[in-house]
Amino acid sequence: MAEELKQTYSSNPIMCFNCGNKTLMELIGEYNAGCAEAGEYTRFQLFRCPVCFRPTLHEEYQDDFMQDYNPITGEAEYYDVKTILYPRNTLDSSVLPSEVKTAYDSAMKVRNINDNICAMALRRTLEQICIDKGATKWGLKDKIEEIAQKGFLPDTLKEATIIAKKFGDDGAHKECSGDVDFLIEFVEYIIEYIYVLPAKIVEFKKRFTT
Repeated sequence: MAEELKQTYSSNPIMCFNCGNKTLMELIGEYNAGCAEAGEYTRFQLFRCPVCFRPTLHEEYQDDFMQDYNPITGEAEYYDVKTILYPRNTLDSSVLPSEVKTAYDSAMKVRNINDNICAMALRRTLEQICIDKGATKWGLKDKIEEIAQKGFLPDTLKEATIIAKKFGDDGAHKECSGDVDFLIEFVEYIIEYIYVLPAKIVEFKKRFTT
């Protein structure tokens, strides 16, 4: 008789971007590429959500350059980068301020459930970005123009945020089915420009100057 497979779960709750639940997931497949002893490895893990039963694919990467120095002991401590490859979730939300991350995560939780609620949550994400960058004006359009004048946005992204605002307003009054993916892409471009890209530049400097 074939040996029964041992049921294994993730060590921490994982966000399911299929249904929006954050829960422990069953590990149903794993594959390692590279070699940790050689200084570089990549681990792929396939999880199954116990709520919607849809898959989530994780990638975990580490190499010899990925290290920080403990300020107390002075010793090098290695770290890794975890990425959700599927469902589509290319944004690194770990570098976001807590209020922006909360608003963005709320939008992602309902992206496959309700387009209108997702659109309004993305509008809220834009508002939190503007507040984080020091905007004090009342309306979202004025807030966007305010942070653009401060140099946080180029003209192209300033126009994109105005489009995103329109979708957010429409989401409160009429159906916006089919447009939400377009809106998500715009908002992610803004987040990438303001938060993710500067964090990556800092990371590159650390890796090539140590």
